[in-house]
Amino acid sequence: MTPVAPVMAAGAPASSVAPLTAGAPAGPLPAYGSDLRPPVVTPPAAPSVPAGPVSGAAVAPSSPAAGGSVMSPVVKSDAQATTPGQPPSGAPPIAGATAAATAGATAGDTASRTAEQQRLRRIVDAVARQEPGLAWAAGLREDNRTTLLVTDLAGGWIPPHIRLPAHVTLLEPATRRADANVVDLLGAVAIAAAHQPHGYLGEPEPDTPTLTGDRTARTLPKIDELGPTLADSVRRRDGLPRIAQAVAVAATRNYGVPDNEAELLRDRATEMQHAVLAAS
Repeated sequence: MTPVAPVMAAGAPASSVAPLTAGAPAGPLPAYGSDLRPPVVTPPAAPSVPAGPVSGAAVAPSSPAAGGSVMSPVVKSDAQATTPGQPPSGAPPIAGATAAATAGATAGDTASRTAEQQRLRRIVDAVARQEPGLAWAAGLREDNRTTLLVTDLAGGWIPPHIRLPAHVTLLEPATRRADANVVDLLGAVAIAAAHQPHGYLGEPEPDTPTLTGDRTARTLPKIDELGPTLADSVRRRDGLPRIAQAVAVAATRNYGVPDNEAELLRDRATEMQHAVLAAS
């Protein structure tokens, strides 16, 4: 028998293993517990903001031709935030409502005073056209109902030939300061209007007051003993003409006054009226 040689499987030669060599030392060991500390993370740098608008972004028109305001949007928003007359956005609603109510009341009071001033001016002009050489004044008393009318004659006296507007009040006869001007004679009033002698007078307007207040304004309280009171008053005034005393006595005794004496009394009263007006 012929001997059989063992079969050897041929394969790729195994790669040679590199010999282990001692490397350089890795440096000092880390400190004890350093691996337990949280790592420190450095925040990334913030990106720089471009000075101008980003390309492709919509830009508000900045010229009148483009249909927009010439104000910068930022400036415009600031201006809107500080618009006069509007409460700031952070103001309480009650404060804003109070401010609006106060402004409305002030405007209403101003308009009311202006209208009242014009009404008094029309009253003064209506009587001053009849006697422009006198000083006139009209005022609304503090009760907001009484309209007082005075002149600078004999402490506020209104001559009897003057036709008076409706709803005016005259001063009661009394002795007053000789140096008081027409505004002083009004006393405490809320609003007043005055006319100086021979001052400017405009043409009558459609809303000029009607002169229908003579009877009401010149009515005085009833005097029970008018005759004796009138006779006594005339007797104590030596400067009155004799016809005034004669008429007063006749009225006191119910004798009646003849027409010629009544006419003479009117003539004397007219003469005295002209003398007083000329001396004013």
